[in-house]
Amino acid sequence: MKRTALIIIIILLLGLGLTAYLMYTHEMPDQVSKDPDYSLTAKELLTDFETDVTTASRKYIDKIIEFSGVLKSIDTSGSIILGAPEKPGEIIMAIDPRHKKALAGNSTGDVVTVQGICSSYSKDEASPDDLLAGLGATLRFRSGGIKTPDK
Repeated sequence: MKRTALIIIIILLLGLGLTAYLMYTHEMPDQVSKDPDYSLTAKELLTDFETDVTTASRKYIDKIIEFSGVLKSIDTSGSIILGAPEKPGEIIMAIDPRHKKALAGNSTGDVVTVQGICSSYSKDEASPDDLLAGLGATLRFRSGGIKTPDK
């Protein structure tokens, strides 16, 4: 009886260990090298969400999007902020570690083409108590990178 219980516990622990190993060593697919579901500009993307959030969310959320925009900020931890000069909103993209090297050749103000998975949208609402509220919408992307001509 004790031996059977011990064998079952060992098998469960081995299964748990194998599952953890496979989950943490599994490499995510490179979304930047895939064909995009949509290709547009940052201005068009922000306008679509500002015009009709529901339709734009159904169309873009969890899809691979390629777009061009002005680089507003580069964070050394691996994210960039893009936008369109004529739009108050911004697009925040978490850069896939495999594509961080492509950031080195770019600086604030450059127009770049990026690709990633659109993950969320939030609209800032104007508030009399918050001076920074109402400055525009924020789109968030994950698993992204700057597209280079050879890709």
